[in-house]
Amino acid sequence: MKIMQMMFMIVAVFFFFVLVGLFFLGIAFKDIRANAQDLEKKQAISSLEVIAGMGEFTFNSRESMMLDEDKLTVMSGGFGAQYALFLPVNSLRVYKVYPVFGEEKKCPGVGCNYYEIVDSGERDALTYSSFVSICRRMREFGSVYDKCEIGKIVVGTRQLGGGDE
Repeated sequence: MKIMQMMFMIVAVFFFFVLVGLFFLGIAFKDIRANAQDLEKKQAISSLEVIAGMGEFTFNSRESMMLDEDKLTVMSGGFGAQYALFLPVNSLRVYKVYPVFGEEKKCPGVGCNYYEIVDSGERDALTYSSFVSICRRMREFGSVYDKCEIGKIVVGTRQLGGGDE
């Protein structure tokens, strides 16, 4: 009888320590998931400036956050899909903010107001944005000048913890 009592106590102590270990592992993995989400957010925010500074989009290499409208037109015409493998985002769009528009019209086209460079088709993605200048070199009345408009670059990343883990 004493041997059975001793075995029962050993099993009970073993289960107690297993439960305590699972509790601490749960807390540790909760912090890991929160850190992963925080790193994903920081990567998306830092990618805004990196993407705006890429030679494929930049208007003037000496200025930051200035996008070339002609390059955006080319990239949104189908060439941007090839960059999806190199960019750390699921979607990349550039909107013309001013002048204000009533409805979205995808570029390239007449009267368009947004450029869709990369689109993974994911609709529940987290989006981050920053304001940029969208510039184009113009020739009017015998003079050449840079015409710039206010724009917004929007990147989308997948949501961590959305059931796909």
